[in-house]
Order: sequence, then structure tokens, then C-alpha cells
Amino acid sequence: MKFVKLFLILSLLSLIGAYTYYTQALEVNVELMPPEFKFCNKTITRGDAEYVKIKNLLIENKSGWSIDWNTPIAGLVYSYPSYSIVVFPTGVHVGYKTDNGYTRLIKSIKHDLKTSCESVS
Repeated sequence: MKFVKLFLILSLLSLIGAYTYYTQALEVNVELMPPEFKFCNKTITRGDAEYVKIKNLLIENKSGWSIDWNTPIAGLVYSYPSYSIVVFPTGVHVGYKTDNGYTRLIKSIKHDLKTSCESVS
């Protein structure tokens, strides 16, 4: 009986720890941003206003991100083979490759960025 109680207590503590770990506020790694992105059938680099704007948005909102488990999101996609950013009306999704796998983060952010190619001039 004591073994069962101990097992249940340890299981509960493990579940609480796992839940806390996976729901904690995370930081996006802006340092891993690539030198360029493809978006709306064009390439932007570090010198382009669009690149600077998206990078500054991520820097200003570096913390407070949540793990995204696979949310389908429609928005403006900035893509690179190892790093992607999706800007949608109520926030931003960031995915990038690390040594430990592929990180997928999402955050509600108020922004004035374009959210579709039709709105990009």
C-alpha cells in the first residue's frame, strides 16, 4: 500500500514537472536568423526594410513565447531552409532548426506587419 501511494505521488509530481516545463514562457532565438528570407516570390536580406522590421519585432518580443505543437496558421511566410516566420493578424509563429531538433514557437503580438502577399507592395 505504501508503495502504491509513493508511486502515485511520484507520478503526480512528474506530471506537474512536465506540464510546467512544456508550458513555461520561452524565448525565441533571434541570433539564429538566417542572412536572407524568401517571401512573396522575392528574397530579402539584412539590408532590406522588411528584414529589419521582422527582426526588430522578434527582438522586441524575445520572451514570452509558447511551444506550438503543430497549429496550422495562414499568414505571410518568411522562409529559409532552417528558419521560418509566419506573420498572421494576431501574432507570429517562428520555427527553426537547432542541434536538438526543430523548435516551433508561437506568440500573440500586436504588430503592423503585412499578413499576406497581396498587401505587400
